[in-house]
Formats: sequence, C-alpha cells, structure tokens
Amino acid sequence: MQVIPVIDIMRGIAVHARRGERSVYRPIRSVLLQGADPVALLRAYRSAFESTAVYVADLDAIMGNGENLAIIEKMAVAEPEITLLVDAGIHDTLQARRLLDAGAKKVIIASESLAAFDAASGLLAVLGTEQTLFSLDLTAHAMIWREPSTESRDPSVAAAHLASLGFREAILLEMDRIGTGGGIDVELLDQVTTAAPGIRFIVGGGIASVAELVRLRRAGASGVLLATALHSGTITRDDLNRVMAEA
Repeated sequence: MQVIPVIDIMRGIAVHARRGERSVYRPIRSVLLQGADPVALLRAYRSAFESTAVYVADLDAIMGNGENLAIIEKMAVAEPEITLLVDAGIHDTLQARRLLDAGAKKVIIASESLAAFDAASGLLAVLGTEQTLFSLDLTAHAMIWREPSTESRDPSVAAAHLASLGFREAILLEMDRIGTGGGIDVELLDQVTTAAPGIRFIVGGGIASVAELVRLRRAGASGVLLATALHSGTITRDDLNRVMAEA
C-alpha cells in the first residue's frame, strides 16, 4: 500500500483542507516546514517520508478561479523523481495535455468536475490508463457530480461503470471527512472493491491513525492520501515504516 501525501494549492500557497469547505481554507501549519510554499512542502515530503508520489489539487482551477499551473511546473522540476497526481478540474483533453506538459505524471478525472461519465471515457481513450485515474468524490457516501447530472450517486454503481469503461485506478475520496481526523469507512471501501475488483483504489479523507492505515491495507487499498496527520505529526515516518513492515 502506497502512502501519498497531499498538497492543496489555493492562490499560490499550500492550504489546509477541511470538509471540502474551500471558502474557509487557510495556509497550512506543519511540523514539516516553516511557511506554506507548495514547492518547499513537496521537498519536505521527499525528505521526511521519501515520498515517490504526491497528490496535488489545484483548487483555483477546480473552482474556476484561475490556476496554479506554473507552480505545478516548478514542483515537477524541483522533484522530478516524484510522481505528481494532479486534480485541476479537467473535463477535456486540452486541459489534460497542459497538465502533462507541465510535469504531471497522472491526471485526475474528478466526478465533481464532470456532469457525466462520457467526458471521462473520452479522456481515457485519448490518454490511456497509465496517465489517468478517476476520483469518486463523495459527501455523505454519495457521489458529487457537476450539476446538472443524471449519473448515479451510488459509489458502487459508479465504480462498476468505471471498470466497464476500462479504468484501472481510482480514488475514493470522502470529502466531508477531509481534515477532520474522523476516519475512513472501511465498509465503503469493501463495497466499491467488490463492485469493481479490477480497479486499484486509493483512499482519502480523514485518516488519522496507524491502526486505520493497517485496516485499510488489510481491506485491499492500493494507496492512501494523507495530509493533516502528517502536518500535525500524528503519523510519523517511523509509523509508516512499521505499517509497511507488517505488509
């Protein structure tokens, strides 16, 4: 199971995400570094955890308030060995190509930025499975879609549809748990993995303990997204090493 630290960027700085309520996000305060520079945070993740992959959310692009493409490019240049998984609210191939040209290794196709699976299918056909992954964005266990949408809000139904389209990797993101330390619903992971056994699932939203990491690994998660627990020091490198040693 891969541990993937998170960097949420808004107005050029790294911010602390909580419950998906973006209007109240504030600059991160972290035991890992001084300040909230996204490039410095990427380097801190590499230094502290030997991270090989980092999830980056360009919140301005997602909300339609500009973009942080130049910063993403600086991050890719600063740490070329880190695989950047980037969510920038894409819904067409031109946007995806710009991200890849900027240094993103994988483009995240997020349900909250789409009204239907048709756009995701088109992106997958052009970019392939190695450069794309889908994010099942949830609140109260229901899928978030760009309005209006006629797609199912049942994540298990959505996961099965993803598998039929040919996706091989997806994120299960409980947005209303982000930054809360409230934990992940492992039963929900069981449901989506049963519905789509051919997909590798990365899980995110509220993970706050080593015990929970162990539960997710045993439940079949291929990766986990972590931010708050790393910034607070609740989960350390030694903790992660113990979890991996038990695998």
